[in-house]
Amino acid sequence: MPIGGRKRHDVAGDLEAAVLAAEKARCDAMLANDNAALDALLDTRLHFAHATGAVDDKNAFLAKMAAGRIRYVAIGWSEERILELAPGVAMLNGRMNTDVEVEGVAKQLRNRVMTVWSRTDDAWRMVAFQSTPLAG
Repeated sequence: MPIGGRKRHDVAGDLEAAVLAAEKARCDAMLANDNAALDALLDTRLHFAHATGAVDDKNAFLAKMAAGRIRYVAIGWSEERILELAPGVAMLNGRMNTDVEVEGVAKQLRNRVMTVWSRTDDAWRMVAFQSTPLAG
């Protein structure tokens, strides 16, 4: 408890909790292949850069999910770090271990990931995703 016995409002903690909750909801939606939930979490400006270098906009990414071309089996984050870029804009980066089936082929992805989140209409939405494979 801070001096004076009053609990201080932790804006940085609020931002971190909100962005991590949005990312958890996104991962849960991808694992459940819930396009309606995923649609609500992705910004219309989405730029999704896969570890292969392929890039999807929101409609292309959702179409791949809906068609079963991408099926997420497990997603795990570590080394998460959140940085406020501007009011209502934050970057989440860290390591992401993903088990996924792409076009029916099982893959284990071990990547360094960067996401950008924007708060609009009182909700956090992912604007950008970039993953880079970890060496070795």
